[in-house]
Amino acid sequence: MGTLGTYSFLLLSWAMGVSLAALVMMGADKASAKLHRTRISENTFGLISLAGGFSGVILGGLVFHHKTSKPEFWLPVAVALFLWGALFLVVFHVVHL
Repeated sequence: MGTLGTYSFLLLSWAMGVSLAALVMMGADKASAKLHRTRISENTFGLISLAGGFSGVILGGLVFHHKTSKPEFWLPVAVALFLWGALFLVVFHVVHL
């Protein structure tokens, strides 16, 4: 695997790991909400989305029916999706700069 292949693998591995963590966090936050316990802040979900966990946040919203009625929650997730999508397009040679 060449240098570019290594970077692609690392980037994809990072995004998958952070997304898995985000999915677990969405489930934990939904459980905390039902039990009236301490919650994970929306800013934390925005940051984890920007760190690469956007797909886990989106999947968690769908699977756990969590945060689906809060449009303002989804703006940072959409921004992260756009930014990471652009990064993937460049790294995986779909778009050349």
